[in-house]
Amino acid sequence: MSATFRSKLLSRTQLLHLLFWTVITLIFIYDRRYLIMKFRLPEHFIACVVVRMGLLISLVYFHLNVLVPRYFQTRKYGLYTPLLLLSLGIYVSLQNAYDIYLYGFVIGDVRSRDFWSAFPYNFFTTLWYLALTAGLKLSLDRYGEKGKTSQDVELSAGLHSVDRQVMLKSGTKQVRVDLDSVTHVKGLKDYSIVYTEDDQVIVKGSLKSAEQLLGLKKLVRVHKSYLVALDRIKTIEGNQIILDQHSIPIGRSYKKELFQHLVPS
Repeated sequence: MSATFRSKLLSRTQLLHLLFWTVITLIFIYDRRYLIMKFRLPEHFIACVVVRMGLLISLVYFHLNVLVPRYFQTRKYGLYTPLLLLSLGIYVSLQNAYDIYLYGFVIGDVRSRDFWSAFPYNFFTTLWYLALTAGLKLSLDRYGEKGKTSQDVELSAGLHSVDRQVMLKSGTKQVRVDLDSVTHVKGLKDYSIVYTEDDQVIVKGSLKSAEQLLGLKKLVRVHKSYLVALDRIKTIEGNQIILDQHSIPIGRSYKKELFQHLVPS
């Protein structure tokens, strides 16, 4: 992949994120402006919007980057649901407290202005914002992933199995690699680095593709950016796997599964 194409892909990703927060910010500002004009309190409009947007961004990224991958996608709904409700409760509590600091009462519906009576209204409006932002963000991410599909196909086309050896396409070269010599694989966005006992080969494609295509070699995901050959794991110190000259971090969410492989029940 050329540097020009990579820069275009990066720019597209950045533009998608910019589009995402532009749309959310415009909707949020419109809603805040309507409420503040209704309450006839225009003097603190900017302060109100800035603080609430900061809280909303924190809530959204906590939901998308922590709760969804760790609990929702792994079907741990018993943990996902209370943690989601707790994060929403914290957001609304901070929002209501800031309204009281600015205005002396909470901006919500017309009838409810104290902390607790306004809580249900602001809770469910925040839940709507969270659903909107999560849906739009996941849609944009899925669109962005389409640009990576061709890279994975290239990796598949450049890897041919011959007994316990594979031919890896690295740039314009084809490199023969003995599967038994593979120690670990590191993912770098659009590339993967396959490490062997005495060499390393940079190939196009995601870490997931490398994991599938090196299927004859037992590789274990130990971190979001690392695969390690199970037969190469001899020493673990704390949250690090020691492989000769390399120290591989163990991700918190992968640690339990790793030890299940190492010490099967």
